[in-house]
Amino acid sequence: MIKFPLNSDKTMTSKSPREIADAYLDAIEARDFEKARTYLADHNFEYHSPILNSNNPDEFIANVSHVGPILERIDRRRTFADGDEVCQILTFITNWSSLTPTDVVQCTTVKDGKIILMESFFDGRAYREMFVPEGG
Repeated sequence: MIKFPLNSDKTMTSKSPREIADAYLDAIEARDFEKARTYLADHNFEYHSPILNSNNPDEFIANVSHVGPILERIDRRRTFADGDEVCQILTFITNWSSLTPTDVVQCTTVKDGKIILMESFFDGRAYREMFVPEGG
């Protein structure tokens, strides 16, 4: 008779909030925006930054995908996790000459395995000129 373990492998398939935040960044860095979207909650999602506020995960990913062509990499300098909250200190490296490396602090809240809140803090002046229509 074959015996199977009585404990479930839930711990093997569920990710911690830190792992989810990292996996989201991995997908963004790989320009796999479809995969990045899978880490965002379908309902009650919020994103806030100096250049974008969104409560629609599909709209948010569409906006983020505009950075894809200029993104070279994301340097992860520090990550702090406390329960469902993750704070990451990052540097976004782009190939666009008018943009210098951008230091970003990103705070992420994960609930039930999905990102429900992301807040990004950075100097958005150069990005604002790029993505926000004049007078907008």
